[in-house]
Amino acid sequence: MRSESIIFRMKVITIFLAISLCTGFVFVVYFQDVNKSKDDIRMEVLRDKLGNMTLSDVKVSDQFAALPGNYSKVGYSPVRLWFKIKINQYDADELNYLTINNPLFEDVTLYLPTSNDYITKHFGYAYKSHSDEIDYVYPAIKIPLQFDPNQYIYMTSQSLYGQNFIVQIVNDELFRKTSMINVWASGILFGVLLALFFYNLIMGLSIKNKTFLKSCFYVFTTLLWNIATAGLINITGFKYVYLLAEYSTGFGILMSLSIAIFIRAIFQTETKFPMIDSCLKVLIICFPITLLIFFFISKELGGLGAIASAMMFVLYFIIMIRGIRRKNLRSPQLIAAWLLCFVSVVLFYMMSFGAIPQSYIMVYYIFFLSSVSAIAFSLSLAEIINSLDEEKKYNQTLFENSEIQSRQFELAFIRAQMDPHFIHNTLNVIEGVITENQEKAGSLVNDLSHYLRNIFDYSNSERYISIDEELDAIKFYVRIEQARFPGKIGIHYNIDSDIQLKVPRFVIQPLVENAIRHGIRKRNIAGTVKIRIKKLEQSYFISVEDDGVGIEDADQHNLLEYSKGKGIGLASINARLKAEYGTQLQIVSEKGKGTSVHFHIPIKEQP
Repeated sequence: MRSESIIFRMKVITIFLAISLCTGFVFVVYFQDVNKSKDDIRMEVLRDKLGNMTLSDVKVSDQFAALPGNYSKVGYSPVRLWFKIKINQYDADELNYLTINNPLFEDVTLYLPTSNDYITKHFGYAYKSHSDEIDYVYPAIKIPLQFDPNQYIYMTSQSLYGQNFIVQIVNDELFRKTSMINVWASGILFGVLLALFFYNLIMGLSIKNKTFLKSCFYVFTTLLWNIATAGLINITGFKYVYLLAEYSTGFGILMSLSIAIFIRAIFQTETKFPMIDSCLKVLIICFPITLLIFFFISKELGGLGAIASAMMFVLYFIIMIRGIRRKNLRSPQLIAAWLLCFVSVVLFYMMSFGAIPQSYIMVYYIFFLSSVSAIAFSLSLAEIINSLDEEKKYNQTLFENSEIQSRQFELAFIRAQMDPHFIHNTLNVIEGVITENQEKAGSLVNDLSHYLRNIFDYSNSERYISIDEELDAIKFYVRIEQARFPGKIGIHYNIDSDIQLKVPRFVIQPLVENAIRHGIRKRNIAGTVKIRIKKLEQSYFISVEDDGVGIEDADQHNLLEYSKGKGIGLASINARLKAEYGTQLQIVSEKGKGTSVHFHIPIKEQP
C-alpha cells in the first residue's frame, strides 16, 4: 500500500515537472518574441475618457503615456484608447505588413501617415465583413508604398475583450512563413480536438455512456472557444467569421457550462462532494442566464459570466485538492488534465487583465494546453470505463458462481421432492419377482440404479443435458412403473431422427411422471403416454400427452402456480422455462379424455 502511494506521488511530481518545464520553455520563447522588436517600435497610449477626440485633437495632445515597447498590456478598458506608434527601423524597399496580435478587436481605426495626409484603415468585428484587414489569424494590414515611416502611426481602438496586443512590422517573406506556421499549428490542434470529439461521440453512443457524451459537449465548446480566441477561421476569408470574435465571450461561458456539467459527471460530485455539487448546480443554472443576457440584452453585463467561470474553476481546484488528500483520486490522467486546464486558465486571465501582453505564441500554447487537457480527460474516461469493465467482469464471475450454486440448490430441491413411496414400492416389486424371474429382477435393479443415479448425482450440476440423456432417464422411470403396474402403462416415442437438442435437467421427465401418476394410474383401464419432439423452423416442439382421466377446467388455471405440497410440479418447470427461454408450458386437457402438455425451445437459444 505504501509503495503504491509512493508511485502515485512520483507520477504526480513527474506530471507537475513536465508541465512546469514546458511552460517555462514557452515563456522563454514568448518573451524573446515579445522583446524582439522592442527597440524597432515605440508606443504610447492615451485614454479618451469622453470618447469624442479626433485625430487632430490627439496629434496635439500631451497626455500620452509611454508603453514599455511594441506591446500594450492595458487589458479591459471601458473607454476608447488612442495609440501613437513610432517605427524606428523600416525598409521601404520591401513589401511590409503591420500586424497586431489580437483577433478580438471590436472597433479599430488605423491612421497610416503619408507625405501629404493619412490613409485610414478599419478593422474589427464591428465592421463585420467590410474590414480592411487581410485574411490572417489576427489583424494584418499591407503597408502602402507611400507610407512615411518618419511620422507617427495613430490607432484608436475599443474592445470588450481587452486591449492587449503586440505591434510588429514584418516583411513579405516572414509574413508568409508566419502564416504557414499558423496554418500548420492551428490545423493540427483543430484536427486533434475534432478527432477527439468524434471519438468520444462514437464511444458514448456505442457503450451508451452519458459521461462520454458530456465529454463531447466539453470538447466541442473548447474547440469553438479556441477557434474564436485564436482567430483560426480568419485565415479562410469566411464571410461571417467576425461572429466568432464578436461572440467569443458567449463561447467562453458555454465552455464553462460544459466543464461544470462534465466535472459533475466524471468526479461524481453528487455523492463524493455534495456541497460542491450544490454550488455547481447553481452555476449550471447561472451560465445559461448569463448567456441569454450576453446575446440579447448587454454584452457588458453578459461578460459577468467570467466571474461565474472563475468560481467554477475554483470549485474544480477544491475538488482536485480534496480528492487527492482523501486518496479517492488516483488517476494520473485526471490530475494531468486538471493541471493543464489550471495553467491554461491562469495564462488566459493573465492576458485578459494585462499581466502579460498577448502574443500568438501564448494564444497557441493555451490552445495546446486545452487540447492536451481534453485528451487527458478522454484517457481518464477510458481508464474509468476499463475499471468499470473489470468490475463488471468480476461481478459477472460472482453472478455465474452464484448461478451455479443456485442451480445446484434447485436440483437438490428437485431431487429432495423424490417420493420415498416410489422407492419403497419399487423395492417391493423387485422383492416379489426376484424368486420368480431373476433376469427381470436384475433388469429392474439396473433401471432403479440408473434412475437413482440420475436423480441423486450431486456432482453433476451441468445446466443442460442432451435430449438422449433426458430420454434415458424417462425410459428407466417408465420401465420401473410398468413393472409396478403390469399391463397398465404404455409408452410411445415420436422423435425426429438425428435431432441435436439440449434441455435443462428434469424438464421432460417430471412431465412424464405427472402423466403416469395423475393421468394413467387414476383410470381403471390401461393408458398410453406419448412423447413427441419435433424440429420446427425456429424452435423445437416438445409435448407429453396421455389419455388418462384429464383435468377439471377449474383446476387447469392453478396448475402453473406454486402451492404447498405439490412436489416438483408444473409451476417449477414453467418458471425454469420462462427464465431460460422466455417460453412457458401450454396445457390442453379434457375431463375423461386426457391431457397434453407442450412447450417450445427456440433454436437460437441453444447452447
